[in-house]
Amino acid sequence: MKNININELQDNASKFVKETETGAKFIISRYSKPVAVLLSVDEFEALENHNCKECIADLRKIAKKVEEK
Repeated sequence: MKNININELQDNASKFVKETETGAKFIISRYSKPVAVLLSVDEFEALENHNCKECIADLRKIAKKVEEK
């Protein structure tokens, strides 16, 4: 992941968005503090789907334990 500051993003937003289309990811900082992440929609959806699958698996484990009691 590449680090960029908010001013770089403002000046070069199109460039950074285009880079995400080829897999680049960016941590965006303000006053040297990380505040956001820029990544492709595909990467975002993959993360979102992965988290949902983990949640569903956890809920199934909990339901199974409840049924066993």
